[in-house]
Amino acid sequence: MDAERTAAQTAAVVHEVMSTAKATRKFDDRPVDRPVLREIVEAATWAPSPRNTQPWEFVVVDDPEVRRPIGDLLEPRAAEVEAAIPRLRDPSKQKMYQGAADLIRSLGTAPAIVFVCGREHDYGPEFPAHSMVLSAAYTSAQNLLLAARARGLGAAFTTLHLHAEPDIREILALPDEVSIEVTIPVGWPVSTRWGPLRRNPVDTVLHWNTLRP
Repeated sequence: MDAERTAAQTAAVVHEVMSTAKATRKFDDRPVDRPVLREIVEAATWAPSPRNTQPWEFVVVDDPEVRRPIGDLLEPRAAEVEAAIPRLRDPSKQKMYQGAADLIRSLGTAPAIVFVCGREHDYGPEFPAHSMVLSAAYTSAQNLLLAARARGLGAAFTTLHLHAEPDIREILALPDEVSIEVTIPVGWPVSTRWGPLRRNPVDTVLHWNTLRP
């Protein structure tokens, strides 16, 4: 019974972290200590990967002199997103777009940006290399987000690097065989009102044994 009680308590904590890990789009200016950043990256390395190849690399940018040019490269995208807001009729979409613009603007000033990268591996002709690497990069990114939330840190899963990838690759000095898969700003959130997440009820997507009606 003690083991079951301990397991239930652990599950409750894990579920609390998962169900309240909202994307953070605004950060205050407090730095995040490197031991804490190292801790959440270590959590990312505990993710599963194809054949345990662990094809990930993590570039953590916490130097303002490196963050700033990355933010400058993406800044124009924020104005493009905001320009689309007046054309949206749904207030929830307007809020979502404004949040995206705020996130883009805050990227260069976030205490840290974690670039989750993938290193090419040969998995054989039946297994597309990039798809296999993505499966590892995305699961490791999710681990990182949850570890950040458990620490009281804010973070957001993004692919913002796609808007200026060649220049960002040059700044990070990435070799050709390493690709950027996820860009995650990390820092102390301006607002600490966590979750709950807005998701469709599980019974609308849960199917037993078959998807057929």
